Amino acid sequence: MNKRILYATTNASKIMQMRNILTSLPIEILSLRDVRIKSQYLENGNTPAENARQKVEFAFPKYGIPTIAVDHGLYIESFPMEKQPGLFVRRILGKDGAASDSEMLDYYQQELNKVGGESVGTWITAIAFRIDVSQIYCETFISETFLTSKISPVVMAGEPLNSMQIDRTSGRYFSEMSPSERIQAQMQRASGVAQFIEKHWSKF
Repeated sequence: MNKRILYATTNASKIMQMRNILTSLPIEILSLRDVRIKSQYLENGNTPAENARQKVEFAFPKYGIPTIAVDHGLYIESFPMEKQPGLFVRRILGKDGAASDSEMLDYYQQELNKVGGESVGTWITAIAFRIDVSQIYCETFISETFLTSKISPVVMAGEPLNSMQIDRTSGRYFSEMSPSERIQAQMQRASGVAQFIEKHWSKF
């Protein structure tokens, strides 16, 4: 029988990606929507790790099964300091306003065009895993990406920046890859998440 894990997100694309990353484990991954939890958790930490921890601390008591959460920070090399997304990748409309997919694409396209149309970027990805009332584990991974203002015609709902990120090895947009190809292209980040879950999931 598969063990059940709650993933503290309502983003269907992120749920699917996590299921693909953890396909080798006998785990059933549930979303907040699956268990009818409204996502009203705080995200006022100073790092992705603090935000990920806040998410699991919000969701775990509401359903009572092991809970994971992921949070990201993005730093774009060619952007000036005042334009760095940092922890507010989607909250470009202000700290309390999450942008739609189309608003994100418009914003990042405009800002990339101001700096020449492309840039190297760095993702900081943190994952938190709360197994029970006393055990919370957290780890952070850093991976490089490449962004372009030339948007792919293939836009992934919930993860629009995949249509602006290119795998420099293959020259392909992340949004145009199959799930397995995308995981391979994002190997540093995906493998880190997979190894983290594999390390801790047998503890419950």
